[in-house]
Amino acid sequence: MMPTDDQPPITAPYKRAFFKKETPQYSFSFSIFFSINSKHFIHIISRMQRFTLGLGLCLLAASVSAIPVDNNVEGEPEIECGPTSITVNFNTRNAFEGHVYVKGLFDQQECRNDEGGRQVAGIELPFDTCNVARTRSLNPKGVFVTTTVVVSFHPQFVTKVDRAYRIQCFYMEADKTVSTQIEVSDLTTAFQTQVVPMPICKYEILNGGPTGEPVQFATIGQQVYHKWTCDSETVDTFCAVVHSCTVDDGNGDTVQILDENGCALDKFLLNNLEYPTDLMAGQEAHVYKYADRSQLFYQCQISITVKEPNEECARPTCSEPQGFGAVKQANQTAQFFRVLKKRSAEAMENVLDVRAELTTLEVLEGDLPASLRSSAQALVASSEIGYDSFGQGFCISYFAVSIATVIAASTIFVAIFMTYMIVVRLMIPSTKEQSVC
Repeated sequence: MMPTDDQPPITAPYKRAFFKKETPQYSFSFSIFFSINSKHFIHIISRMQRFTLGLGLCLLAASVSAIPVDNNVEGEPEIECGPTSITVNFNTRNAFEGHVYVKGLFDQQECRNDEGGRQVAGIELPFDTCNVARTRSLNPKGVFVTTTVVVSFHPQFVTKVDRAYRIQCFYMEADKTVSTQIEVSDLTTAFQTQVVPMPICKYEILNGGPTGEPVQFATIGQQVYHKWTCDSETVDTFCAVVHSCTVDDGNGDTVQILDENGCALDKFLLNNLEYPTDLMAGQEAHVYKYADRSQLFYQCQISITVKEPNEECARPTCSEPQGFGAVKQANQTAQFFRVLKKRSAEAMENVLDVRAELTTLEVLEGDLPASLRSSAQALVASSEIGYDSFGQGFCISYFAVSIATVIAASTIFVAIFMTYMIVVRLMIPSTKEQSVC
């Protein structure tokens, strides 16, 4: 059924953003169409063919000309691990005109470098600022200093040529050997020792339960499993206890969720931990977030002790936690961790730090794609960052729109050509009849 003047054609709403459509006129009669002179009709068809082909080529050229920012990082970043700060420098192909900043802290001037005009960009980050994380390790023995730096080439926006780098420096604690000269008897006792390596521990946030996949993206209320595990080369040798856990938003708003004894402080955030094995702890929880903040940074300490023969590992004795009992320590992240590290040397000898991160999404309508729930597919750099979305979760790139337009234009041209061939075949008998008359 053809549309009339009082019944306009129905068009898909998402196409209006890309194409400018004129209201079609269908008021001419079919007899007028056949009365057109053949040569004039061929001339019209030829002009329409050139117009359709030109439109397709223009749209294709427009898609090709939409190139990214003409700059990028050359080679690997140069990292300098200093005594009190980390310095990161990047070599760029052209003069740099963007920003280098710590991920999530663009609005803080001390965590961003705006200098440009040269083919090098960088930033220096002191240990006690800009959410620089310090974690103690027992194997290897030392301290890891970690941060994430973003290189943005556009002065105002994040584009497809931008890059994010996770920077990590390790400061090893050296074992010093001292000696002195003494006199010994002729007979000496041989002394031989074997050093047992300390366990290597990690902190993971898993989807659903203890056997779930690690997640880096989650929605509010999603069930996850906080899991701490330590791997050891020996069996029944060590015990692990998780304690002193905090969560912060990366801007100094820190909340303690496990105290120094390993007991939970707020059952709505995290309940008392369970210890299935000597070197494993875990607990289910539901995802939450700070207001107007999407990132959560968890940091805990794990005490490693030697297991006594034929005995069980000592576990924290904790009462049932109450709600809203978490201790908030606003703007005291660095000070809090410095207090923890000021304990006696003996108490800190076998204590290490573990850290986990989680980005919380507020999905109010629809379901979160399953690809965002797996760390294997999370944070994978896509070749295209910007998309236009229309309707209920329908996304399409500019290049795909251009290709679809060319295909549609080609289809229209073929339809017009076929119509022309049919009209010519119908007009040939009429011409013969006129010649006979």
